[in-house]
Amino acid sequence: MSDEPFRLSLIEIMNNDLLNDFVNCIFDYNLKKDEYVYIQYKIVNGNIILNIFDNSEDNRFKAYIFTDNETETQDDDIIYVNVGTCYQEYKNGNKNKLILLGALLKSDNKDEKKEIIKSLFDNNIKNILIDNFI
Repeated sequence: MSDEPFRLSLIEIMNNDLLNDFVNCIFDYNLKKDEYVYIQYKIVNGNIILNIFDNSEDNRFKAYIFTDNETETQDDDIIYVNVGTCYQEYKNGNKNKLILLGALLKSDNKDEKKEIIKSLFDNNIKNILIDNFI
């Protein structure tokens, strides 16, 4: 799994004040400019875990766990994303943003990564991801 390029991308996205845009796009949030989000990034047992907190009206907490393992456990606040399954769904034409991010974390092919990134973003976030993943 491409954890280091992802970590570096998130840092650069945050430093360029693009984190809300990233979270809105990938995780289907609707954060406004005056709202903020906090993401805790960690690796546990080879899984990438993103804990997302926001200060919007909902005061949401969600954990997204990107994993190579199958899991049956799901609930509203903890979402497991199997990157292998995401990659297969991407190959079958699924263009869901979370699926594409999972496929990006799984792919080993530079051309494929570039195609996935271009399917996700067409702005500065795209450039950041390309710089870190390619």
